Amino acid sequence: MRYIEPVKSVVLFLLVMLSVVLTFLIWTYTPDYKYIEKNEGKEILIKPQKDMEDIIRPYKAVYRFDEKFTGTVSNTTMKEIMQTFKGWNVLDLVPINNSLSSNYVNEIIRADKRMTIFFTGEVPFSAFNTIFQFTDKTLPETTFNRMIIDWSNYDNKELTLYYISNNNQSLFRSHVSIPNMNQFMQEIIEPAKKFEAFKEIERGSYTSLYLADTKNESVKYTYYIEDITPELFKNVLFPDANIVQRNVESATSEKYTDGMSLMTLDTNLKSLNYVYPAAESSIRVEPSKLIKDSFEFINEHGGFTADFRYVSAGANKNQIDYQFYLQGLPVYSNHVITRMTTIWGDGRIFHYKRPYFSLDMDIPFEKEIIELPSGTEVIELIKDSNSIVLSDIDEIVRGYNLITQNQELNIFTFEPCWFVIRKGTWIKLTPEVLGGVKNGLE
Repeated sequence: MRYIEPVKSVVLFLLVMLSVVLTFLIWTYTPDYKYIEKNEGKEILIKPQKDMEDIIRPYKAVYRFDEKFTGTVSNTTMKEIMQTFKGWNVLDLVPINNSLSSNYVNEIIRADKRMTIFFTGEVPFSAFNTIFQFTDKTLPETTFNRMIIDWSNYDNKELTLYYISNNNQSLFRSHVSIPNMNQFMQEIIEPAKKFEAFKEIERGSYTSLYLADTKNESVKYTYYIEDITPELFKNVLFPDANIVQRNVESATSEKYTDGMSLMTLDTNLKSLNYVYPAAESSIRVEPSKLIKDSFEFINEHGGFTADFRYVSAGANKNQIDYQFYLQGLPVYSNHVITRMTTIWGDGRIFHYKRPYFSLDMDIPFEKEIIELPSGTEVIELIKDSNSIVLSDIDEIVRGYNLITQNQELNIFTFEPCWFVIRKGTWIKLTPEVLGGVKNGLE
């Protein structure tokens, strides 16, 4: 019994010391944040990441042979063209004209032994840095949306490249020395002689349109659509997902907020809308940095959940838009959202709007071949109508109209159609739009 008190004292002392040590460790402990960030990044990678050339891709190519045009909108051909560009050493990038007229543009494209590739959006030169190898260390802070490749000097193993910007009315020129010119001619130019005939649609003092002169058979697809769980985006967009409050506003609307930012879901349109008001900024970001920041923001969480292509930039709003594509053709819809938009703010994302679905699988027995009129036939229909002025059109494209077949089962149909693009908006060409003229558009 006489030893009990001393033992109690020793135990108490040890407990006190242990408490002091543990308190010290807690106060001084610094977690390995790099490890945490790395693992969090892996956990919230929604889809595989992509390269810039997957996002910046032409939608059409036309070729000039002996005063005739051929062309294609084939997705495979666009990939092959971009792959051919990889590693080209681009020399002597210089400005040629900063007040281009539409007639001059038409003449450049119309010259023999030239191919023109068309981009939907204005592309900063720096965004092509992962594709071309520019010898110039400092690239001009400007853009282009058409690239013309002149192979008339191929005997000297040299190509001349022209870069046209519709927005800036500018023309740049460079040269490319290609050691294996025969390979370029055999793989890119020679096959183009067998592409379908294209026709130049002249429009007076406006830039010409270039459309296929033959009817086209396109596939009507039906897909199961997979919803991407909003929890993934919550973990991506909010710094601390644990404090985010979810509120079901109605049968078609949900809201998530942490008090600083807001994420809203529209389950009908399958759209996600995120805004961080504190980051709103009126300071303009240069196009090269804007598209880089936008691309990296989305790509960091694997946000390119389908074939999304860069299609436009609103420099005054720091806005970048990406359009959903299927089989190399744009997808438009009044039923669900098919465009992804970022607006950059003060050092971070300010506004992010996007679909929260991805394609699951197509239903093979629902496939159907649809014959569409030729591009030149569409032009005649437009001329005969009073609803669309030809000179107001930016482009006429084949694409898909995405419509709901069964909302509950998430079954959607991709219907091949012709679309007019005018001032950044699309119009589906229907007999109603064209004043009741049918001829294959119904």
